[in-house]
Amino acid sequence: QDNAVIHDLVIRNGQVIDGTGAPAIQADVAVSNGKIIAIEAGIKATAKQEIDATGMIVTPGFVDVHTHYDGQATWDSHLNPSSSLGTTTVVMGNCGVGFAPCRPEDRDVLIKLMEGVEEIPESVMNEGLPWSWETFPEYLDCLDSHPHDIDLAALVPHGPIRVYVMGERGVNREPATEDDIAQMKAILAESVAAGGVGFSTSRTLVHRSSTGAYVPTYQAVSSELKQMGEALSGDRGHVFQFIADWQDAEDEFSILSETSA
Repeated sequence: QDNAVIHDLVIRNGQVIDGTGAPAIQADVAVSNGKIIAIEAGIKATAKQEIDATGMIVTPGFVDVHTHYDGQATWDSHLNPSSSLGTTTVVMGNCGVGFAPCRPEDRDVLIKLMEGVEEIPESVMNEGLPWSWETFPEYLDCLDSHPHDIDLAALVPHGPIRVYVMGERGVNREPATEDDIAQMKAILAESVAAGGVGFSTSRTLVHRSSTGAYVPTYQAVSSELKQMGEALSGDRGHVFQFIADWQDAEDEFSILSETSA
């Protein structure tokens, strides 16, 4: 390295684990213009900022693929505790619960779903949620309007879509008609086009609203989910996430295999 070079940042003497599976090495890490440009022992160049990482581990940021920051992300910039634990990207909207799309009259239903499934206090959500959206793209706009210390990726949750299209029929877990499914697919397609990274649902009796009722997606027939999966794109790398009791493992896996096909 040229001693005359001045980097933006050099992290010195850390135990570097690069995430590739390679063994840890004792090395310095040089950063300029937002990019790592060197990982080697004893970098001689100076930097505008230097950090002594002796005795510490230096790694890429972690991606937490299963979180429920759907509410917190609308009012909180820090996203603790994840941002304090080395996480630089969180995926939220898991398990088919979330807050978009949502009509004003259904807000309490979705809050009770989140409270029951994830034990987030109803009072916190009632106090914190700004409800400046109705559609999922509008929800993403709300997230974009708020600065965050780490990156967000949002799955599109099945529960809110089902309630948005079917109303009380969705809450009561009635079978979806072909017209219902067509509307849900259109909403999902619009939502992933706007930036949603995939689709999530729940098919487990463990997940219940705070009222004790099963979630709207519980035991939604596999044909509904397979048709919803048609709105996802392999070219875009969309995710299909669900939790299930695996009462019929062959049927459950067929949802994923047919969607992938």
